[in-house]
Amino acid sequence: MGKNTWVMETMNPKQRLLEYFLLTGFVWGMYLIWLIPFQLWWVGLDWDQFTIWLIWGTVLEMFFTYPIAKMAIKHGPKITEWCKNR
Repeated sequence: MGKNTWVMETMNPKQRLLEYFLLTGFVWGMYLIWLIPFQLWWVGLDWDQFTIWLIWGTVLEMFFTYPIAKMAIKHGPKITEWCKNR
């Protein structure tokens, strides 16, 4: 393994669950900070449409955020280094 490794083998289930909640919670909070006002005032969703959007958005976010964030943490330095060398 290289210098920037993300060692999952040494994490116990409690640590992995905590990591999941930290990553998804942070991304979910940042996501909703600007999307709630955008959907309600700029797009003009009515309340029923907004609640459906919020529920499905939360479900999809909880499913996709963790793997995407893990890939960004693992491969981000490699991508940055590759872009600097071009």
